[in-house]
Amino acid sequence: MRTQRFFSGAVAAAALLLTVTGAGQASANSDQVLARLVSANSGLRSFTANVNADVVMRSFPFLSANVGGIYYHKEPSKDRIVFTSGLPLIAKQFSNVYPHVESPARWHDVYDISVEREDGTYTTFKLVPRSSGHIDHIDAKVVNASGELAQLRWNYSGGGYATLNQTYSKVGAFRLVTRETGHFEDPNYNADLSSTFSNFKVNAPIPDSIFTS
Repeated sequence: MRTQRFFSGAVAAAALLLTVTGAGQASANSDQVLARLVSANSGLRSFTANVNADVVMRSFPFLSANVGGIYYHKEPSKDRIVFTSGLPLIAKQFSNVYPHVESPARWHDVYDISVEREDGTYTTFKLVPRSSGHIDHIDAKVVNASGELAQLRWNYSGGGYATLNQTYSKVGAFRLVTRETGHFEDPNYNADLSSTFSNFKVNAPIPDSIFTS
């Protein structure tokens, strides 16, 4: 469950220069939306949370189960889930299908960014990796008013996609993702996911060894 990596410390809006691809200059409004996204939850350095996920594999091994564990996040983009309950096979499949998300503070470094659409409520950014690989591009749908990242869709170069829809709640001084639903589909996996996050410990010390063990 890679959700909360969407949040980074405050970054000056002047640093948020969009690399526009084929659509001309991005509007001032879209620059402001991206600035809100990057500066959301300023002061958040790390957290842990209990994660509970219902996973339905619609490809082999055609299983459905509930898995639980602890989710670790450390800025800017370190994330890991340690599963403590549920079927080990489902937990492994869950880890395999869950896509990685870069912190918005790093988007300008790793993606060419353009505006795909604006409707007055949401702005959808198209993120094209600067280095070619498994991902062709990512569609990132952001709430204009709050800067919350409502939806992500990964479009894979070899076919297939993954989507995540996110719901936020107030956790102390921050707004964090407390619920996700998603669908993951590529030549190897086809799965649906519904997960919740609770019992947050914000700015808890997390050793780097958690992410390498």
